[in-house]
Amino acid sequence: MLEKCSTCSQSFPEETLKRMVQIVGRKAYLNYICPSCQSIVLHNPSYYYLIEPKTENPNVEKR
Repeated sequence: MLEKCSTCSQSFPEETLKRMVQIVGRKAYLNYICPSCQSIVLHNPSYYYLIEPKTENPNVEKR
């Protein structure tokens, strides 16, 4: 499935885009950033990588 880059608005496969959070004032915005825009965004201190916790596999039993 194709998604648009939040910066340049070009369409890319969803796996290619990095999910980043932009902090503006007291608000946070989720942005999808393409590889070409990542070099620009990385130098902007208001952008942070979105790191999601890994979910456990429900089919695996805990011991």
